[in-house]
Amino acid sequence: MRKYHKKLIPKHQNFVNQYVLSRYNPRGIYRRAYFCEDEDIAFVIRVEDYEDNPDSWGCVNMQHQLLVPFQYERIFDYGRYLIATNWEGRFLYNKKGKMLYEIGRVLKPHHQAYRLIFDPENENFRIAIRKMAISKEQYEIFYSMPNGLVFAKRKEGKVGAILFSKLKLPFEYYAIAVPQNGYTLGVIEEGQADDGEPLFNCQLIKVRSQIKKEGSIHPTGIYIFTCLREDEVKDFFRNKERVANECNKIVRNNEQVHFSVEDLKLFPFDTDNLPKEPDYEEDEETDEDERDDNMSLYDYLHQWDDSANIAYEGYSRLYLGYDD
Repeated sequence: MRKYHKKLIPKHQNFVNQYVLSRYNPRGIYRRAYFCEDEDIAFVIRVEDYEDNPDSWGCVNMQHQLLVPFQYERIFDYGRYLIATNWEGRFLYNKKGKMLYEIGRVLKPHHQAYRLIFDPENENFRIAIRKMAISKEQYEIFYSMPNGLVFAKRKEGKVGAILFSKLKLPFEYYAIAVPQNGYTLGVIEEGQADDGEPLFNCQLIKVRSQIKKEGSIHPTGIYIFTCLREDEVKDFFRNKERVANECNKIVRNNEQVHFSVEDLKLFPFDTDNLPKEPDYEEDEETDEDERDDNMSLYDYLHQWDDSANIAYEGYSRLYLGYDD
């Protein structure tokens, strides 16, 4: 996370003049106002809360509609969302002013388009895409590839694949192999044995290089094995020689299928799934020497209005926000 500095724009100047307490606006209702990357919102604290209840920040938009109530220690601009924290926890709001749910950690996986927004117990998570959309479903395991393809396991135990907001493989699999040379393997439940134990088939699945196209990932109709019990499935994949023999003998559309069994990884069993890097650090300090190439905010404020230093009690970094 990086805190940054920018100059005020006219709508922010108007907001300050109208709502923030100063010698020229003794009826101002806010003691401080911070702006961020989203030009239409302001983080504010009321005059009556500033001394006695300093952890009572809220968020309003430029039309002065309340988005986040005045009860939080910190509020973060998070794409189409706002994250607010206080002693009770961490809460996710949309920018229409609706509190969506309480959340826990927010982690960055290896692919920069995704974020994992955990529940308060930090057990299951929703997937955020570019901080613009958040999944309704909750997941418990996640693995991303450099091209953006994601394998995820839902709470109920089924595995599937997504590419940003597109479903590429339905969530009906027991396990999926990380693709190699244009193919992957999908282990899927197909009925039960006489004693009620589930039986599994293993599909050969084509993965095209132009992965964003419709139908770029699809079953080929070829099966590596059928009707194996769970322990038999595990035994099959432990036997690397058998895996190589069964997979690499296949020729499809004049194309030889080739899996390197040494590199074969089955999600969710053999993959390094969850990241450990947080998406933002709430306690990270501002770099005092960091400035934009343009005029510093402190100089700009004093050029704009000599009351600014009084209105903001000499705090020269009025324009604060959070950046990756």
